[in-house]
Amino acid sequence: MLNDPGLYGPRRPLPLRVPPVPGESTGSFVNRLAHANGLSLAAFLDRVGQGEASADPGRVEKYPQCTEMYVNEAGLRYLAVLADQPPLVLQQDLPSLGTDRIPAGQEEESAQWRWPWEPLSGHLVRYCPLCGDDLDIGEAVRLMSPDSWQVCLRHGYWSDDSRGRGPDFVHLAELPETMAAHRVRQQLAEQWGPAGEELFADAFQVAVHWWTRMPDTVCWVQRAWTAGLDAREMRAAPVVIYPEAAELARAMLDFECAGQRDAAGRTQWLARVEQLMAEWGVDVAEGRQPLLVWLRRHRLEPPAAANPANRCPLILAPGHDRIASRAGSVSQRSCLTWELGMAAADL
Repeated sequence: MLNDPGLYGPRRPLPLRVPPVPGESTGSFVNRLAHANGLSLAAFLDRVGQGEASADPGRVEKYPQCTEMYVNEAGLRYLAVLADQPPLVLQQDLPSLGTDRIPAGQEEESAQWRWPWEPLSGHLVRYCPLCGDDLDIGEAVRLMSPDSWQVCLRHGYWSDDSRGRGPDFVHLAELPETMAAHRVRQQLAEQWGPAGEELFADAFQVAVHWWTRMPDTVCWVQRAWTAGLDAREMRAAPVVIYPEAAELARAMLDFECAGQRDAAGRTQWLARVEQLMAEWGVDVAEGRQPLLVWLRRHRLEPPAAANPANRCPLILAPGHDRIASRAGSVSQRSCLTWELGMAAADL
C-alpha cells in the first residue's frame, strides 16, 4: 500500500523523521513525532484529519500515559505520509493501528482520528529507559501491552501502567528470582508455543488467587519491600508472585506431559504442588481451591493425535480450550477467569 493520502491529505512528510518502537502506542509515537518537529499535539492532529479527543483535549496532551489514539483507513494514510513510513510498517509496529482496530471505510471517506481518555484495550506501559537511550529517543516511550507490565531482561527493568504512582520502574537487580521467572515464561512459549503461554497464564492466575487472599505471605512482602512498593498495593502483585507462578507453570507442564489424569494421578500431582506451597509459605488449605478448579478443567485427555510426548505441539484439555483465548492478557489466556483486583469473596 503506497502512501497515497488522497485529494485532501498531506503531500509531504514532516522534516524530522521519528522511527516507531515496536509495540509502541500510537499516542506515544504521535507525541514524539510532533515534538521532534516543534509542533503541539493539537497542531499535529490538524494535519491528520478530523477528530475528537476526550472532553478535555488539554488533559490528553498533559497525560499521555493514560490515553491512546485511533484512526480510520484515511487517517492511517495521512499519518503514514507525515511520518514518512509505509502504512504497513506503522501497522506492524503500532498495535493500535492493527486491522482489527481500524474501521473499514470507503475510499472517499474523510480522515478521522479518535483519542479517548482510556485505551480501548490493553495497557500503556513505559518502555525501558535504557533501551530508549540506546535508540537515542530522548523522550518517554509508552508501549501498548496486553498485560499491565513489561520486563526488560537486558537492563533488568520492570515497568507497568502505574501512571505516576510510586517509582516509574522497578530495578530487578535485587530480585533475580523475578528475572529468572520471566525467562521461564519465555522458554515455555518458545518450546511449547501457545500451550506454553497458556500454562504460564494458568499458573499466574492461581498465584493471583493466592495473593488476593494471602497478600501477607512473607516472601511476597519481602519482595515488595525490596522493589520499593507497598506489600498490599495491587501494583506489587505481578512482581512478587512471578517466581511462584513460573515454578507452578513448570509443575503444570509436567502434569500435561505425564498424561496421568485419573484420580490417582491428580491426587499425586496436587500433593506435589502442596509441598511446594508449604516451601513458599503459602497456606495450603487456603491455596488448594484454585488448583482444584484447574485440575477439573484439565482432567480430560487432549486428542490422541496431539500426544504431548511429541513436544510440539502441546494441546491442552478441552475444558481449558473452551475458556482460554489464544491472545490477550494473562487472564484472557487462562482457563481461570478471575482478575487481579477482584475482591477475595468474588474469586
